[in-house]
Amino acid sequence: MTEQQKKNDKQDIEDKPEEKKHIKTKPVKNSDKQKIASLEAEIESLTKEKDSLKDQLLRKMAEFENYKRRSEKEFLSVLENANENLITEILPVLDDFERSLEHFKNSDNQKSLVEGVELIYKKLISILEKKGMKPMETIGKEFDPEMHQVLMQVDSDKFKSGYIVDEHLKGYLLNDKVIRHAQVLVSK
Repeated sequence: MTEQQKKNDKQDIEDKPEEKKHIKTKPVKNSDKQKIASLEAEIESLTKEKDSLKDQLLRKMAEFENYKRRSEKEFLSVLENANENLITEILPVLDDFERSLEHFKNSDNQKSLVEGVELIYKKLISILEKKGMKPMETIGKEFDPEMHQVLMQVDSDKFKSGYIVDEHLKGYLLNDKVIRHAQVLVSK
């Protein structure tokens, strides 16, 4: 359709007022005006409420992100410093070893060397036991793959088959959890 045809059609419609007569508009009643005003007020109220809730949600999301970041930072700090208390308690044992080494360099008495090392060993074991560590009892016990690692099987007149004859490396538990398996020799 060309521009001229469009103009002509538009002019024809304007020239025929009888065609416009069949489209009647009703006058708006006061009750309808009140309903419209009420609905517009409700729309405005709901829009404000939606904006308020959206703002609250965004604030809560930001608070949660900050909380999450802070919690992760605190957790990492706890992990980094978890052994501080244990190390602080072990430092006197380290001091004892240093003093013993210095003393034994200038002494020929082996008995005092053995006694000194035994005292330091007992002190260290005591500290570790307070923290929940305990050595495994193995010799004479039945082999348990959850707690023991077999190095080899040996003949034994003293123990039944499957029982631990000797211990090569001591195993340890921390709060009843194996932290090092005992390396053992088991009877055939």
